[in-house]
Amino acid sequence: MNPESTPDAIEIELKFAVRDVEVDQVQAVLPSSAHCLHTRTLANRYFDTADGRLHASGVAIRTRSVESTHEMTVKIREPDEGGLTRRKEWNLPVAVPELDRDQLMQLPLPNLVRDLVQTDRLQVAFENTLRRTDWRVQWGACDAMVSLDLGEVRTKDSQSLVSEIEIESLAGPVSDLIDLGLEIADRLPCFMGVISKAERGERLLRHADPQADDDPTTETGWLYRMSRMLDPLAGPSPKEAIRALAHCAPEAVVARFEPLLSQGQLPPGLGRWMLLRSLEGTT
Repeated sequence: MNPESTPDAIEIELKFAVRDVEVDQVQAVLPSSAHCLHTRTLANRYFDTADGRLHASGVAIRTRSVESTHEMTVKIREPDEGGLTRRKEWNLPVAVPELDRDQLMQLPLPNLVRDLVQTDRLQVAFENTLRRTDWRVQWGACDAMVSLDLGEVRTKDSQSLVSEIEIESLAGPVSDLIDLGLEIADRLPCFMGVISKAERGERLLRHADPQADDDPTTETGWLYRMSRMLDPLAGPSPKEAIRALAHCAPEAVVARFEPLLSQGQLPPGLGRWMLLRSLEGTT
């Protein structure tokens, strides 16, 4: 979410997970016209039932606090995930970082979610604190917000680091947004980010290591599994990442990326290849 988002907006963004990347490194790969807006601390609280029914329904509800300003955000994800995500999103001002049930009930939420709200079964499930740096970027005909998030997601007894770049479309063609994402991916050690902050928190609550997930049944599923195996939640696990790569890539691609992956490194070009592979047949 960025300040330009409005109620009933469709959020369109790319996400790359990065390692050991700081603000100055991102600044260096952006076009010279990129304008750094600010670096702020974001405190987010995610709500769900004890058994994770909200997450399972494809809905995320959170509050966000930036100094003394608070808002409540609702996101409804599309059935398919991948490098390019599209989600319905509503951002609503609130006086304190708590759920405003009256405002929630005015949204076109699924019936299950409305029932959870009405019966007061949503409680704080996990929290995260992030240092976010935002840049306003013009790329071709695309007006975009590039954000570097560094921080962690926390539950009562566990935590997981967050280190990712989000590239959100504010206006303009999706093709130019993708081109901007590819430019950034070419110049930073990264991979296509699949695990959302909501999923990260939900997995921490369930102690659900991605390595324990069932094997996928499609090449696209293996691509997403590869992303999860490269994530800190899975260790990361280079061996499992390479196994997943072998299920979704031709031999030449495996040979290109396997040597550095086996050493726990992110090979140059990996983020580009993963994004383009995820978009095959969808753009």
